[in-house]
Amino acid sequence: CVFCGEKPGTFRATTVACGGTVQTSCKSCEKELKGLDEAEICRRALVRGIAEYPDRIRDRIELLNTAEEHRPKCLRCGNPLTFMREQQLDNSPLKDSVFMETFDVLPAFCDSCGKYEFYNPTIVRKNKYLSHLIWKDTKK
Repeated sequence: CVFCGEKPGTFRATTVACGGTVQTSCKSCEKELKGLDEAEICRRALVRGIAEYPDRIRDRIELLNTAEEHRPKCLRCGNPLTFMREQQLDNSPLKDSVFMETFDVLPAFCDSCGKYEFYNPTIVRKNKYLSHLIWKDTKK
């Protein structure tokens, strides 16, 4: 197991997606890692020094950190914005909005003050850091 160093038995071995790679793991580590974000899983894979493709994992950690630095900030309170998932839009006051039906927009919201902001999806997807954030936020 890349995460704990134990050698899992034939039926106790599994794999975990980690930084664009697949790492061997035991079942107990897989359960423990399920609730963690990708950056933390990558960090834990590198601790023992036995991860496959460690350079790819380090590159992914760097991308994740840089993406968080580029995350848009709320214009009202300055806290980070989160891009909305389709499921979140179902309970949103924006769902039946004429604005949402008329324009192709990518909504983002602030957990702290409740402010919504709108982004042009084409421009955001061209930015490698912001497009990574969209994928990260909508994956949850």
